[in-house]
Order: sequence, then structure tokens, then C-alpha cells
Amino acid sequence: MLKTILLMLLFLIPLRSGHAQTAFSSLVADGPAVEYRDKLTLFGQFVGKWEFQGLEYLVDGSHVTDKGSIEFAWVLGGRAIQDVWIESERSDGKVKTYGTTIRFYDPKIDAWQILWIDPPTGHVQALIGRRDGDRIVLEGKRPDGIPIRWIFSEIKADSFHWSGQELVAGQWRLAEECFPHRVGPTPR
Repeated sequence: MLKTILLMLLFLIPLRSGHAQTAFSSLVADGPAVEYRDKLTLFGQFVGKWEFQGLEYLVDGSHVTDKGSIEFAWVLGGRAIQDVWIESERSDGKVKTYGTTIRFYDPKIDAWQILWIDPPTGHVQALIGRRDGDRIVLEGKRPDGIPIRWIFSEIKADSFHWSGQELVAGQWRLAEECFPHRVGPTPR
């Protein structure tokens, strides 16, 4: 099942060459599908281009800084949101993130099915996302079984806060966070 999903994602990742944009023009949608419009706007509010600065908190107390861009788009007939995260700078010189998330609202569970892949690092992460008050909380488990959650908070039209946490010894530890701000106009 996971191999099938990964193969599908390889064909869904928006490519940047002119030919690829033409070949994948049916991937991108103009807006949300009518059937679940209200539910789809949970992540639809992020559609557009963003820049971010981030921090990764290491277990030894040190931290890594990074900068990059994110682009969110409606895809698959407006039934899903896909994003691409690209790190342009990392303070530790390690491999930079160049990953994508595909997420869709699943009415059977009244939540979002989410899959993140980062080919340069080989990281694949499945999560389930839901609104939690004024936040969006995504929950899953790392390959080693450690529970994780990714949280979108402080959401405004032109900025939001994203944090990644892991459960260690019964306590949620902040592992990373970033502070995206919108670049250009908010798409309608």
C-alpha cells in the first residue's frame, strides 16, 4: 500500500520545467471541490506562496536554523491540497529538505489523510489531521513508533506558526518550528 502511494506521489509532485507544467496541468485545480468546500478550506487557507525561517531543536540543547519556501496548491479536482517545502539554507550543512505533502479530507473519518515525503532524506510520514480550536493538529508515529504531532497555530491570512513535536518520556518535546509569512497576494 505504501509503495503504491509513493509511486502515485511521484506523479503528483508539481515539476518545475515548462514541459512538466504542461504535462501536469490536470493536477492543479482552481479551487476546492464543491462537495466538501467548508471542510477543504481548513488547509485551503494556505494556498499560495510562503517564505519561512525555522529552528530545529536537537536533543543536546543546540539548534539548527533554516530558511526556505513553501507553495500550497489545490490539486486533484480541488479534492486535495499539495505543498512543496524547499529549504534554501541550513546552518548545519546537512541535506536540505525538498519535500511535498499531499492531504485530502476523508469524510469517513471526518479528518484529513496526510502523507509527507522528503526524497533527499528518505523520510516518509503518514498523519491524520483535524481542527483543534484555532489550531490544526496532525498526529502520527515515526518509523520507530514514537508518537509525533505537527501543529499549525497562530494562523492569519499572511502568517502562521508550524511546530513539530515528539513524545519523549511522556512529555511533548518541541523538535522543530518555523514561521512562514505569505509572499505576494492571497489567492482568491
